[in-house]
Formats: sequence, structure tokens, C-alpha cells
Amino acid sequence: LGGREDLVTRLADLAGDATTPPTVLVTHHVEEIPPSFGHALLLRDGRVQAAGPIDDVLTAEALSVCFGVPLELERRDDRWTARATGGKA
Repeated sequence: LGGREDLVTRLADLAGDATTPPTVLVTHHVEEIPPSFGHALLLRDGRVQAAGPIDDVLTAEALSVCFGVPLELERRDDRWTARATGGKA
């Protein structure tokens, strides 16, 4: 947990620095997405499922399809959390 929070803080610092080139984060964990990231792209089986502004792309419905399990998605204090609700999407 400490390592993840350190990573998120460092990525947020980089993303907030105007001199930093664009950054791409590849993850299966929405909890790792820094608050300063503005866009997302969802892939499933090598195909783009959704892309665009993060608030439009990261939805429970889109992530349920992407991961193949129903899930709940929550955003609190500009951080995301997701948890499976059981069954198949």
C-alpha cells in the first residue's frame, strides 16, 4: 500500500509539471491513477473499448465490460476505487 501511494504521488507530481512530457500509465488498478491524469483508454483483448476524458471513460459499466466482471466504481477526493460485485458482466 505504501509503495502504491508513493507511486501515485510521484506520478501526480510529474503530471503537474509543465516541463514533463506526456505520460502513459499502464495499469489494471484504478486505485493507481493519479488525480491529475485527464484521459484514459480501456483495452480488452487488444482492442480499444473506450478512450477520452477520464470522467467519460472510467464508468462502472465500461470497466465491468473491460474486466468481464460486474463492479462498482467510486471516486472520492479525486481518487478511484473499484470492487467486484460478483457474477459475470
